[in-house]
Amino acid sequence: YLLNTQHIRSEDDYFCARTCRAALDWLDSNKKSEPFLLWFETFDPHEPWDAPPRFQKMYRNDYPCERTIFGYGIDHKRVVPDDYPLLRDLYAAEVSYTDFIVGRLLKGIEERGLFENSIILFTTDHGTHLGEEGCIQKQAKLLNQCYTHIPFIIKHPDRGFAGKKVDAPVSMIDFVPTVLHMLGISDYTNIDGESAWKLANGEKESIHGCVHTVTTEGFASAHNSEWHFFQHYKGANTGLGPALYNNKQDPTHSRNVLREHVDIARELRAQLIDYLREEIPP
Repeated sequence: YLLNTQHIRSEDDYFCARTCRAALDWLDSNKKSEPFLLWFETFDPHEPWDAPPRFQKMYRNDYPCERTIFGYGIDHKRVVPDDYPLLRDLYAAEVSYTDFIVGRLLKGIEERGLFENSIILFTTDHGTHLGEEGCIQKQAKLLNQCYTHIPFIIKHPDRGFAGKKVDAPVSMIDFVPTVLHMLGISDYTNIDGESAWKLANGEKESIHGCVHTVTTEGFASAHNSEWHFFQHYKGANTGLGPALYNNKQDPTHSRNVLREHVDIARELRAQLIDYLREEIPP
């Protein structure tokens, strides 16, 4: 990473800014070729957390060294609670910089006369931990909302949908059916998931009773409107589960209430077994 960033002299040299320029150049070449799809993906705010100095200064004046980076290969056992405020500031700076560049992209779309007639979607692949129960970065052993709760924001040309929020659970597998639905495409087969646009337009109140997350590290979760449950499904490592959280009373998943609601935990565990189609440890 250091080798690939030694050329940086200004904010515009960072990867996120360069990606934005490439996207706007692509739009200039293709804006008359309707319909079109532009997929804009920034690796930020993924690690390394190395935002331009201006954005780091938004959160603290003094850093431990001239270029403070939280990157790959960190030994989590050496990260202590005293480090958390610094890491949160580095992450916040990275998010703020990414937000600034996304704003630049949206402004560029608007300046090219494409904003009003375009569907724009914003999402990501996962969240991260910033010290919750001693976890830094995404750690499957704590498969809670820090890891699994992601944004899914849609800007639609029909202003009647502006500001509308949907509370029903939606999964990543629903993204493609949602986009196809908005484009009026229905003659497809062999695609998992449901269209979340049916929730926005009032066609349905829910598309899933429960949504799931499964990790390669051997943990899985079941999530509905009220409850979130996770546990290990293979191996001896139980992580920080099994755990049950109340989404409405505890949206940040800070309190494991499994012992208080054993029946609900068992019901969601049965959901996991049905979804995984295999037995899981008790």
